[in-house]
Amino acid sequence: MALQSEVTTDTLSLLEERLRILDFALNGDQSAADHETQAAAGTSETKGPAIARLKSLERSLQSLAAKSTTVNDVLSLHARHPDLFHVRDSTNLPISLQPASLLSLVLANSQLYLSLSNKLPQLQETSIPDPAQATRMVALGPRIEKALAKQDSQASELADLRLRSARVVESWYESGVLGMGERWADWEERLRAVEIAVRRREAAKKREEAPV
Repeated sequence: MALQSEVTTDTLSLLEERLRILDFALNGDQSAADHETQAAAGTSETKGPAIARLKSLERSLQSLAAKSTTVNDVLSLHARHPDLFHVRDSTNLPISLQPASLLSLVLANSQLYLSLSNKLPQLQETSIPDPAQATRMVALGPRIEKALAKQDSQASELADLRLRSARVVESWYESGVLGMGERWADWEERLRAVEIAVRRREAAKKREEAPV
């Protein structure tokens, strides 16, 4: 009886510890602070009878599910498909194929087995990248974000400058090229009118000076 009580206590302690780890993984420092607050308050549920501790675990799990959609989804999945959370013993799996069929299946995939056996040592010999490089890349994250923000700002300024340049060119073309063309046409008309008037006066003067 004492052994059974000890096993029950150890099992509940392991469940409580796993729940605290899960809560910390999902909620971080806030969950740790909550657990410290509960411990400081001297809750007797973690040291009381097994039924009280089990109810406390259920309440904690429900509270965690209310705060985390992931936990809620896992509990819903467990309620609908409980078989997914039970690992089957590979030695008791049902085998519907005859030994001859199993042998032919193994022989048909022998090349695949050989290929996998040759690749596994290569995988074990693959060197793990130096974590210092990853650390430097992570440290460069803020600088990269600032550079991207600066690049976006420069792109916005460049787009504004292009728009202003297009407006300046359009204004210069309208006032400079087209305007000067109209002025030249006006000057040519005036010059032609003056030239005609001068020729008329010269012709009239010649007629006056000519002997009758």
